[in-house]
Amino acid sequence: MSKIAKLFFVLFAVVFVFAGCVSSPGAVETTEGPNMLVNGDFEAGQDPWTPWIDTGWGGAGEVIWEDGIATLRVDDAGEAPWAVAMHYKKNLIEKDERYILRFDAKADENRVIRTGLGNGLAPADPPYLNYQDVEITTEWQTYEFEFKMKFRTDRFGRIDFNCAANAGMFLPEGHGWTEEQLFETSSATVYLDNVELRKFVPVEEAAE
Repeated sequence: MSKIAKLFFVLFAVVFVFAGCVSSPGAVETTEGPNMLVNGDFEAGQDPWTPWIDTGWGGAGEVIWEDGIATLRVDDAGEAPWAVAMHYKKNLIEKDERYILRFDAKADENRVIRTGLGNGLAPADPPYLNYQDVEITTEWQTYEFEFKMKFRTDRFGRIDFNCAANAGMFLPEGHGWTEEQLFETSSATVYLDNVELRKFVPVEEAAE
């Protein structure tokens, strides 16, 4: 080994050891912050939720808010999940922050709905929370999805619950739904409650 090579090897070893000795700051412990949504339990009726019946995609139905539950009645499932839907608009979603979306759901028969959170100034595009095709049953269950905001801060983030025709393209791999089953059940009425959107915050901040 030449003197230059030996010198390079020694310098590399010193840098490597020094780097290993420098302790990186510990990760900040976080917890869920308060619910960012107003009337996520629907006890106050509709406000500020928005119904969406897209007749252009063949949808027909009604979104009803009463008795602390949001009911999405699908008379015609049309040709797209958003043909019968509801939204919550103007959520502040900050770059590099982590969030969790949580909700309770059931339906008149086992079926699949699609939810997500994305840019509210376009058709939920890009999705900040990847679109989720959720298998719901006739019994109340709680569903939750975490995500990290990878885009620039957006003050118009929109939560979507799309409850019409669904091809299941965002179902997990290995699911047992056939295309025929997915469309046969797409008109089943959907019930939603206790919707939460929470940002993860430092434990110290949550305790204040």
